Amino acid sequence: MKCGICKAEMDETTVTYTEDIDQGVIVIRYVPAHVCTECGNTWYNGTIAARLEKMIDRYASSTETEVSVINFEKSVA
Repeated sequence: MKCGICKAEMDETTVTYTEDIDQGVIVIRYVPAHVCTECGNTWYNGTIAARLEKMIDRYASSTETEVSVINFEKSVA
């Protein structure tokens, strides 16, 4: 896969995704992604992006802490 920004190769890996919400920050670890080897651009496929949205919606409405750390693999299993 080629990077949409610099056209370099992208590696399949896992990353840590963070989302700043009103109550604090949600951190989701081990998220599958493609990361550019040159510029660091991160790309999530449609399925992963949809799962991230659902996870953010679910945890944003239920969290009472300022920081929530979620394991992506365990949450979608």
